[in-house]
Amino acid sequence: ATPTCAFMTMAPNMTAPNSKDPSKSSSKTNCAYHPFNNEVVIGPDINSTRSHMDRKLYRYITLKNGLKCVLISDTVAMRQMKLEGIYDDDSDEESSDDEGKDVDGDESDDEDDEDDGLRKAAAALLVNVGSYHDPPYLQGLSHFLEHMLFLGTEKYPADNEYDAFLSREGGTNNAYTEMEHTLYHFAIPQEGTGEKNIWKALEMFSTFFKCPLLGGEQAHRELNAVESEFEMNKMDDDTRLQQLMCFSCGMDGEAKIMGRNDNSGYGKFGDSMQQSENSFHPFAKFSWGNMQTLKVEPEANGIDVMKELKEYYHAHYFARNMRLVVMAGYELDEIQRRVVECFRDVPADPRIVIDNQSDPTLIPPTHLKPYQLPFHSTSLASIYRILPVRHCHSLTLTWQIPSICQHWRTKPHDFIAHLMGHEASGSILSTLKKRGWAMGCSAGTGEDGLGDASTHALFTFHVSLSMRGVRCWEEVVKVVFCYIGMLRYHFQEGYVDGKGKKTEGLPQWIYDELKSIANVSYRYADEGDVEEIVEEIAENMALWYGLPEERVLDGDELLFDDVVDNETVKDLLFNYLTPQNLRVDLMSSLFGRESNFDEAIKDQRKGNVGEKDEDCEDVDEGVIKPVHDHFEDDSEDEKETAFDTGKAGPPSIEPRFGTHYWKEKISTIIMQQWTDASKAQLPPAGFPLDLPPKNPFVPSQFDLKPLPTDDAAHPLVHCSVKVCVCVGKKKAWFPAVVTQYKMDGVHPKVLISYEDEDEKWHALDSPGNYEKFNAEDPLEPGFEGSLDKATFKFRVIGVPREGEGAVLRYGDADNDDDVEDGIAFPPIPPPSKNLPKLVYDNNSLKVWHLQDRKFKRPLGDLRIKVDCDGLNDSALNQACMNLFCRLCADALTETCYLASVCELGSSLYTTETGFGIRVHGFDHKLLELAKEVLALVMSFRGREGRSDLPPAIKEGRFDACMESLLRTGR
Repeated sequence: ATPTCAFMTMAPNMTAPNSKDPSKSSSKTNCAYHPFNNEVVIGPDINSTRSHMDRKLYRYITLKNGLKCVLISDTVAMRQMKLEGIYDDDSDEESSDDEGKDVDGDESDDEDDEDDGLRKAAAALLVNVGSYHDPPYLQGLSHFLEHMLFLGTEKYPADNEYDAFLSREGGTNNAYTEMEHTLYHFAIPQEGTGEKNIWKALEMFSTFFKCPLLGGEQAHRELNAVESEFEMNKMDDDTRLQQLMCFSCGMDGEAKIMGRNDNSGYGKFGDSMQQSENSFHPFAKFSWGNMQTLKVEPEANGIDVMKELKEYYHAHYFARNMRLVVMAGYELDEIQRRVVECFRDVPADPRIVIDNQSDPTLIPPTHLKPYQLPFHSTSLASIYRILPVRHCHSLTLTWQIPSICQHWRTKPHDFIAHLMGHEASGSILSTLKKRGWAMGCSAGTGEDGLGDASTHALFTFHVSLSMRGVRCWEEVVKVVFCYIGMLRYHFQEGYVDGKGKKTEGLPQWIYDELKSIANVSYRYADEGDVEEIVEEIAENMALWYGLPEERVLDGDELLFDDVVDNETVKDLLFNYLTPQNLRVDLMSSLFGRESNFDEAIKDQRKGNVGEKDEDCEDVDEGVIKPVHDHFEDDSEDEKETAFDTGKAGPPSIEPRFGTHYWKEKISTIIMQQWTDASKAQLPPAGFPLDLPPKNPFVPSQFDLKPLPTDDAAHPLVHCSVKVCVCVGKKKAWFPAVVTQYKMDGVHPKVLISYEDEDEKWHALDSPGNYEKFNAEDPLEPGFEGSLDKATFKFRVIGVPREGEGAVLRYGDADNDDDVEDGIAFPPIPPPSKNLPKLVYDNNSLKVWHLQDRKFKRPLGDLRIKVDCDGLNDSALNQACMNLFCRLCADALTETCYLASVCELGSSLYTTETGFGIRVHGFDHKLLELAKEVLALVMSFRGREGRSDLPPAIKEGRFDACMESLLRTGR
């Protein structure tokens, strides 16, 4: 049957809001007019680094106590509050507003806190201390302290008083501990019940860092919460792999338990540590913490955990070691005044002297950089075979490299990651897929603190393997080193620069392409959630991250120099991405699974060795022998190279998460093969590796499509107005809404909908009076104008928020207040003019189109829904549809990857009645990608009764996709 198709596209609007010149912004307001001017130092103006769509105003300040802050005036929220009459900079709220209220919020109104459409206010405070700073004898202490700060302060001692306040007012809060920093954040509605929420919340929040209680009966409850988080993540394979890497990085392969006075290998920086031969690198710590590390072990060693926790707080939680970001719908001067009030009393320096620091004024208070690279030589050139919790086959190649923090201008590590993680023709993945060894890959340094730190970075290449790929893992790694060898060759060959001079390095167009895409992505980036905004800026201010103050907004996003740092690229390619500096982690359910292993041990102890798990062939002294999956045709050679867990003997066990693994040194023969492959040379025949092709999807046109002349944009559209009409000899003001604007020659007109549902076109007098209004200087209530050559006057009563429809507020107390109080039915809004329009319709195809009027970005969104008769007739049909979508997505990997690099996304998915396609992103090249997707999908038509697949489905990919599909169903 011929499938039916329906889709909708969105095209952008006519004009984008003009960004106000940062040099003229109110962020440079003279601070001499308020009493807190002498308590701050104004930092660099960062408004010039805002993205094109960002209308917030920023100010970077430093308080007298050394606390560095970024203040953000949310101009959109501020305007909305002014429109609704709830903005008042000069009013002060008193804490007495809370007197008589139950801290648990039991006496608050039962009615739901509905979102009033205002963006919330938010704050984030970062402390430059994290799990790497934990004492070796109290691992997880930073995480435990993060929990303890929520238990009350001297000013607000009631249990969960802060949480209760936020909950009652519709706010949220959380915190997280990273390796080198801890971050606390909250978000709350701008206005609340009788007071300004943000300032009350900020004042309560500030007491965390001045006078926390850090004790009491609730401490055990928070310790249980830490234990609960540990248990929740105990079955996550990625977390287990991370902890195994931490545990096995040292000289003796484990992080030993230390007593209070046992600091060997910690805080001492001899030559051996400079060479990364340390027995206890901070990377080796157990960052999660649990009941064992925070209670059982310290108590056994006579350590007072609560005493240590308080000392740790006093040593690290001081103003110069903190960074604060506050975002609210108020003027910058007001935000600054409140921040000074709340945080000026945070101690500037540590409250106690730190053991390993002679000068307490130094920042950071603990020394991490001398540790440098985390992996001891005994953990390199080794393979760790790991039992997973779930069905999976993955290969992780890890090279330790120097810290990348100082390379923020050109990000050479990302440059190499882009090349190695590429998925287009000539890539590592493309070569692996042609051999049926892999399904996907990724490359780069992590962002979790383990892979990116002040001490080091971990460059990883992660491959999602097929079962055949598990057995051929040495060849998979060899392909990777062949690619590295090819990069070395092209680097030495060099390129001709703009001056005609031959320069050592990879082709310049690769970096130019990445820089162009980064600029476009940042220019039109979505703002995200308010908590995400303040968290991201606070993290960019972290000491270890190394960004200069003037780049806290864009330093993490953009490329700043014209040429990549070729010296660092060369150092990484030739000195660090080597077989000798490599650690291999191979996780596969072909070795068994954690649940199987535990059951095998139990069965062995009970004597039930005859009862075998479906994934196990045999049980021998607690060792699992896997079966070969029935749907893959394995050659005898491939079966012989599979890992024999029986011969390997019992596995080792990582003590925290209980991960079972086998460690083995990689043979000298294999190491030599990899070394030879990584030499600067073109890849051998049979390995079709090459530099990525030039990306055809890089957008270069960003003009917004004009709206139709009969339904154009105008400041009056969706405004509530009152129109003065003569009724006999009297004048009466009738409430109405402006619903449409059209440019009718020299006499533009507006369509006005009156309360009696009557609609009428009026000629708009003096159209030039409206040209001054824009997103930065919008139309406001009170504006007056005339219609039909001054026949009618009108006054603007209500102005919509950004992206909002008709306001329907007319300034009538008897009307508006009754509606808000629920004793009057709200006015019925006029029919929306902005609905998708059916632009094509025949028996098998319907096309709808909607032009964007809200986001004002050069983006498009194409969605296609295909209905297939008979899909629900059987489970087989549905399974075949799943396989069809997976095959198409797999065949489009190279094309769609190039598009995704340019922020052009696509997806192919099953629906209840067929399948769907979505293509979205910058609209310049959107239709080109859509054509390629549709061409592949339609290549399956007309093949009824044939057993062969379209030419785009390469040999072996059907089996690989089938394996992947079956794995997801287990």
